[in-house]
This record gives sequence, C-alpha cells and structure tokens, in this order.
Amino acid sequence: MNLNLKKKYIFIIALIVVIDQISKLIIKINFTIYSEVNIITGFFQIRYVKNSGAVWGLFSNTPHSFIPKVITGLSLIALIIVVYYFVKINPSCILELTSLSLITGGALGNNIDRLYQGYVVDFLDFYISKYHWPTFNVADFCISSGVLLLIFSFWRGNCASIK
Repeated sequence: MNLNLKKKYIFIIALIVVIDQISKLIIKINFTIYSEVNIITGFFQIRYVKNSGAVWGLFSNTPHSFIPKVITGLSLIALIIVVYYFVKINPSCILELTSLSLITGGALGNNIDRLYQGYVVDFLDFYISKYHWPTFNVADFCISSGVLLLIFSFWRGNCASIK
C-alpha cells in the first residue's frame, strides 16, 4: 500500500471536494431555496434544491425520516469500499485510479453535506422545454463520470490488478 505513488490522485480527490463544497456554499449564500437563474435559455439554469434523498433526488420526498439516514449509511459504506479499492489497486492502473478518484471525491463531497446538513445541495439544472434532467451538483457529476470511466475500464480489461 504505497500511497506515495498515488499523490496526484489524492490531490484530485481533495480538489473535487473543495470545488464541490465551495460551489455549494456559493449557492447557499446567493440563492434562496427553489430560486432559479437562467444561464442558457431553454437548456440550462442554476436552481437551488435541497436533496435529502439519493442520486437524482430519488426518495427525497418520502415522509419517513429514517430514509435519509439509511441513504447516508449506505453511501458511507459505498465510500469505504471505493477507498479500499483505491488503496489496494496497483499504482500503474491509471484509468482505474482516475475513476476511483472521481467517485471518492464526489462521494466525500456529498457525504459532508449529508452528515452536517442532512441533505445535499443540488443546483445544476439541464432541460429542454418542460423535460428536466434531475438537478445535480459537482459531486454528482464526478461520481457519474467516475462510474462511467470505471465501467469502460472493466470493459477494456487491461488493469484489474489489486494487491
């Protein structure tokens, strides 16, 4: 377990967390809940939403208060598993380490919100006419990109080396 060889990936993780937390703080300071600012008419707006559910707002409107706690617990377990593989994977597995860094940074950013606020700040809202992609944030983007990259790396099959 030589984390010294993974310094640049640890930097990526930290950078994602910082960018994610700063972007959410900017939204919380400058917007009221559900306020919107049109950026590209008919395509993209900033919209402040509090998401107490899972990815893309799933289960966020549930009347049960234990659901956000379950989601937080599951996301922490998933984060531990991803970090375990990050630590164990061979430093030569660049694509895999990059994907795990994106996932870890995003998961840390969202878990910070969940643990300290009980919800995640979402604000990136893409849409065409009345059809909206679920509102998301920088952490969500990194997690989704990391998962896609990881799927590609599994499909490619060159590096599955766990020490």
